[in-house]
Amino acid sequence: MGAFVKLLDLLLFVYFLLIAIVAPLFDGQVSLPKHIFPPVLVDLKSWYTQQYGDYLVSEKPHFFVGLFGL
Repeated sequence: MGAFVKLLDLLLFVYFLLIAIVAPLFDGQVSLPKHIFPPVLVDLKSWYTQQYGDYLVSEKPHFFVGLFGL
């Protein structure tokens, strides 16, 4: 049982570390200029916007951009 808990802790740590790195890089594109980010992330955001039709990311309404400034 102890080994299972340690494995679960490791998996959760890796997941949370990945989210802590990827989320600001993806969400930061809403309020910061494109040239700051690598082309791979810009392409990922463009693909996401086209695939899922997320108007908040594509149109960047003022209230949504303000949320990332907090």
